[in-house]
Amino acid sequence: MCRGRSARGGRSNEQTTMRKLLTALACLFSGCRDEGNANSSAAKQDASKDDWGQKVVWLQAGNQDNPFPQKVLDCRAVALGFTAMTSDRAIAASFNQLRTDDGHSLIGSLPNDDFIVPCDLRFPYNGKREDGVLFSAPEMEDKWDFFAYDSRLYVRRSWTGLLLHVAELKYTDTEVVISTLHSNREVVHGDADFARAHLRFLILTHLGRKKLPFPIPPGANLEDARAIALAGFNSYGRRAEFASILKQ
Repeated sequence: MCRGRSARGGRSNEQTTMRKLLTALACLFSGCRDEGNANSSAAKQDASKDDWGQKVVWLQAGNQDNPFPQKVLDCRAVALGFTAMTSDRAIAASFNQLRTDDGHSLIGSLPNDDFIVPCDLRFPYNGKREDGVLFSAPEMEDKWDFFAYDSRLYVRRSWTGLLLHVAELKYTDTEVVISTLHSNREVVHGDADFARAHLRFLILTHLGRKKLPFPIPPGANLEDARAIALAGFNSYGRRAEFASILKQ
């Protein structure tokens, strides 16, 4: 299994069959196809944390371990206890090469199978408008890169450089407003509500550095907590500490 050079070292003692199982589970909802193929990426677990599945539990609002006002799934055993790796050396090399890329080549591009979503997402604006790199993944547990050029926000996968979201930006004196979102249809499951929630989570956790629950994809089996946690790690890496139902 390969790691990008900026990521932490270390290897797990898991059996190969367990790695394949975890990879398959992580691919249930998203991500593996845009990191290569279903066998190219995996979440490796520290051998001392072999009871992780018992720690992935639903927490009701008001629970002392739940920092949010709604019911959430506690995915910290995966998000903070697993390591992202790939068996494909080309993907590891791609991650390394993309760490020095400024995203300028993305200008004017849109995601494949463009799914257009009208939005009114608003974020605080400090008056400083600078094009270029907004966030570049420092390690393989960070799954996204962000760039701003010509009033567009470009969001791509950090491992492969695959462009999955382009947001059209408008600026007021106090806010940045996303009026239209272009997303890869498969990644957002062809669901406008999920697309908006997904992008909002990405922006607030990566650029706003807030801790939020990630939106569970439509159609997910809510009784399969392990699969949700693994899919979240595959999609969001370390930021997938908690998950919430999109519509509660």
